[in-house]
Amino acid sequence: MKRAFEETPSEQVPEPKSKKKLYIIIGLVIFLVLLAGGGYYSYMQRLDPDTVPLDSATAVDGFEQADPKDLEEADGWSSIDDYIHWKNAIFTIPEYDNIPLRYRRGITKIFMGNSYLEPSDDKPIYKFTRIKDRAKSVFCYGNFTDRRDADNWNKEMAFLVEKNDYQSSAIWIISAKGDVLFWKEYSSELPLINSFKKGQQIFMDEMKLVPAPADGIIVKNKSAKYALIYNKGTKTFDTYYQYSDSEIKEATATEEGPYVEELEDITVDSAQTNTGNNE
Repeated sequence: MKRAFEETPSEQVPEPKSKKKLYIIIGLVIFLVLLAGGGYYSYMQRLDPDTVPLDSATAVDGFEQADPKDLEEADGWSSIDDYIHWKNAIFTIPEYDNIPLRYRRGITKIFMGNSYLEPSDDKPIYKFTRIKDRAKSVFCYGNFTDRRDADNWNKEMAFLVEKNDYQSSAIWIISAKGDVLFWKEYSSELPLINSFKKGQQIFMDEMKLVPAPADGIIVKNKSAKYALIYNKGTKTFDTYYQYSDSEIKEATATEEGPYVEELEDITVDSAQTNTGNNE
């Protein structure tokens, strides 16, 4: 007995394998095109710093080694573009290469704001020394305002710049975000600076060594040495003369000297008086 219904030949033939391969190839091509397009878009974004959020060390081309926070914005910092434009005019020798970007941007803004880079009127012009041996001693870091939240990133920086008369200089102290904390000019002086730690023995109000109340800065010229210490009460940096060993010895000898001479004078006067009375 024959089946009442039979399937047509066309319904029994499976889908050709060649069509399946074609669909797979088309899918792979589409995927590769999309992948390539996304990579190209990312590449173009890296070429344009304005389209990239400054939250990673690789956000701006050329600053791959910078701390991510150094690429953000702050009122005391110059823009990245301004820094790039002026950096070679300010930081002229390799000895300044290890200054972190945050301080470089702060220094750049100071130079721009005070017309150090583009002289105008009769304003004094300052610049960093180009003498390599000297350059190592014209900047230093520390927790100079004795803040509780200080860490390796937000230390303060002190730096010296030289006046264009080649005889005078000025010291600046700035925060990590470029806020100016102190400025002073040294007329006819070209000192060097270095920092010291809180608790180190220094001279303050008298010729007696006492522990420093905060990190500070030693300013040394040819004839004298001073300590700059932050005064929390007045919110200013105060200057304290630092005595040398020879000055201490001289002061000690001076205190003892008059006392001995006075005794000798009294002895002589007494002898003369007594002789006169005997006569």
